[in-house]
Amino acid sequence: MIEANDKKVETYNSRVNQIPGTPPIQKGVDLKKFVQKPFPSNATPKSIPKKHRILDLLKYNGTSNPNEHVTAYTCAMKGNDEIKFVLLTMFRETLSKGAMMWYHNLAPNSIDSFVMLVDSFIKAHVSAIKVNARKSDVFKIKQRENEMLQEFVSRFQMEKMELPPVSDDWLVQAFTQGLNERSLMASKELKQNLVEYPAVTWSDVHNRYQ
Repeated sequence: MIEANDKKVETYNSRVNQIPGTPPIQKGVDLKKFVQKPFPSNATPKSIPKKHRILDLLKYNGTSNPNEHVTAYTCAMKGNDEIKFVLLTMFRETLSKGAMMWYHNLAPNSIDSFVMLVDSFIKAHVSAIKVNARKSDVFKIKQRENEMLQEFVSRFQMEKMELPPVSDDWLVQAFTQGLNERSLMASKELKQNLVEYPAVTWSDVHNRYQ
């Protein structure tokens, strides 16, 4: 039905384009892309029963570690019959935003198995692994021996700005761990305060320092 409709639209557009003085017809959305699958029909010989649902799994948007998403997905799907077939078919339902666009742009019949799909998925989002690895560098910022608390706070703020955006909980934890109790009394008191009364945001940490 889609192919028949496409032919009708193509015929209509060609006739309109032949009329002198009319602006060219802009191409619309290619509907074929929405029905094409990246795997052949023999890779998914049966339809997915309605009982198969993915519970409590955040959709992957392309910005976090793809390996972690694959692990979470396979764990959530354990126990299903014909697991390889189900894994291949249901994976698209765990994607959103940029990751969904990646899946949408896979060539038809280019994926033969779930292993091949995972390999392509991880390679496509390998940059997200590097970004998250760099975020963890915030935990490497440590107060040096005899470094004034003011100097450490300033250096911490400058070095965290050189990293990809880091969440507040990571900043609070990294700064607290980085304080050197053996440096100066001010550092020891601030660390004890943060441990006893955990901060929620970096602004809260900075206010206590001030």
